[in-house]
Amino acid sequence: MNTKQVQRRITTTTVALAVLGAALTAGFLASASSSRSAGTARDAIINHFQQAANRTVTVQQATGQRREFTIEVHKIHAEIAPGVKVEQWAFGFPGQPPTVPGPPLVVTQGDHVVIHFKNTHDQPHTLHLHGIDRLSQEMDGLNEVLPGQETTYEFVATEAGTFGYHCHFQTYLHADMGMYGAIIVEPKEASARVWKNEHAMILDEWDSRQNPGAAVHKSEPNYFLVNGKSFPLIPDITIPDGQTDLIRVADFGEEVHSLHMHGNSFLIIARNGFPLPQPVQEDTLLIAPGERVDILVKGRDGAFPFHDHIVKDVTNNGIYPGGIHVMLKGSPAVSAYGLPLTNTGDAHSHAMTDMQVDPNADVTASTTREVDEAYPDDSPAHSHVYDHLPKNSPIKVVNIKNFAFDQKELHVKVGTKVAWVNRDAVGHSVTGGTPGGNPKSRAFDSSNEAKGTPVMIGQGKDWTYTFTKKGTYLYYCLPHTNMTAKVIVD
Repeated sequence: MNTKQVQRRITTTTVALAVLGAALTAGFLASASSSRSAGTARDAIINHFQQAANRTVTVQQATGQRREFTIEVHKIHAEIAPGVKVEQWAFGFPGQPPTVPGPPLVVTQGDHVVIHFKNTHDQPHTLHLHGIDRLSQEMDGLNEVLPGQETTYEFVATEAGTFGYHCHFQTYLHADMGMYGAIIVEPKEASARVWKNEHAMILDEWDSRQNPGAAVHKSEPNYFLVNGKSFPLIPDITIPDGQTDLIRVADFGEEVHSLHMHGNSFLIIARNGFPLPQPVQEDTLLIAPGERVDILVKGRDGAFPFHDHIVKDVTNNGIYPGGIHVMLKGSPAVSAYGLPLTNTGDAHSHAMTDMQVDPNADVTASTTREVDEAYPDDSPAHSHVYDHLPKNSPIKVVNIKNFAFDQKELHVKVGTKVAWVNRDAVGHSVTGGTPGGNPKSRAFDSSNEAKGTPVMIGQGKDWTYTFTKKGTYLYYCLPHTNMTAKVIVD
C-alpha cells in the first residue's frame, strides 16, 4: 500500500467516524429532546392534577338547568333469555314499567341534578352515584332508606361522560338482583358531540338459581346480559354505513369482560368519565367491574358480531350461543368482489355452531331412542331424508325452527316413531316433562342430562323416539324453556 492509498483510507475512516459521531449525537439529542418532551407532558399532567379543584361543588355553583327525577324500586319478573324468567328488583319512574337496567338519567354538563328516591320495595335500599365526583359526602348513598320512606340526592354534573347509580345496601345481593342504571352527562359544548346517535351496552351476569331470601348469598352466574337480556333477546345495534355513533359500554356486573368487534374497529375516546387526551383505536375492549368506556364506531356494510371473547360469557346456562353477543348492522352486505350479496343468511347465526354438540356422541338412552346422522355437517338441511317422507309414513316429523316446535300438539298411535329435525342454527333438545323437573324422572330426553353434561341436537341433526305407551307427553327445549309442545299417544 503506497502513501496516497494510506492517506485516502485515513481520510475515508475519518469521514465515516465523523458521520457516525454526528448521527449518534443527533440521535442522542433527539432522544433527549423526546425524553424532555415526554417528561414535560408528564409533569404538566401531574401539575394539572395537583392544581385542580377537588372540593364539593355546591348546587349554587351549577351553570346549567335544574334536572329532577323520581325513582322507585319494585319487584318484577322478567325474561332474561328465551323462556327463562327470574325475579328482579328494578328501578323505574313513577307510572312507567320498572326495568333492569333502570331508566337512564340523561343530563347536561353543569346541570343541578335532583333525584327523589322512593323506596316502594320491602327491603332497605340506597342510591350510590357511581363515578360522580366532587359531590357532598351526604349524597354518596351512605344511609339506607327503609321501606315506605324516601330521600333526595343532589349533585352538580361537573364532567361529561358515562356514570351510574346502584343500590349500596348489601350491594352484593341488591346489585345482583338488578338494582343499577346509567347516568349520562352530555357535553355542554355542542362541538364536543362528534357522533350522530348514542347506544348503551350495560353488561351484567345473572344466576337464575339465586334465592334473594337465603341467609347467605351465593352467586354462580349462568346467564350473561347486555341491557338485561341474553342473546338472542338482545336487540341489534344499527349504524348506517359511514355514520359515526357513540356506544357507551358499562360493566355493572362482577366479572371482567373482553368484547371483540368482528369486521370493524372502534375508537376509545373516554374511560370512566375522563376523556382520553389521545383516543386509541382497537377491535377488542377489556372492561372491569364498575368501568365505563365510551367508544366511537363508524358504520359499514354488512352485519358483524360484537361479543365477549370469554367463552362461557357467550352461553345461556352453558349452551352456546347466548350471553353477551350483539349484532352491529349497517348497509346491505357487499361481496369480496364488490357486488351486493343476495343471500347473507341469518346474521345472528354468524359462526355459531353449537359448542355442546358432539356428532359422535351416543345419546341413545334406551332401545326406543335413536340419533340419525342422515347427512354430513356440510350438507344443506333441505336434503334431509325426512323432507320427503310419504304422507302415510309410519314416521312422524316435528321440525324445530325459529325457536319453536312446528307441531304444538301431535297425535300418534302406540308404536309410532317421531323424528325431531333441528332447522335452527343453534342447538336444541327434546326434553320430556316441564322445566325444572328431575332429569332422572323424564320419559325421554335427547340431551341425556341425567348422565351428565347435556348434549344438544345440532343444526341439521335429528333425534327420534318411539312411543310404546298411551298417554300425553309434554316436552320442551332444555336451554330455551319457552319452547314447549306435546305428543298425545292413543
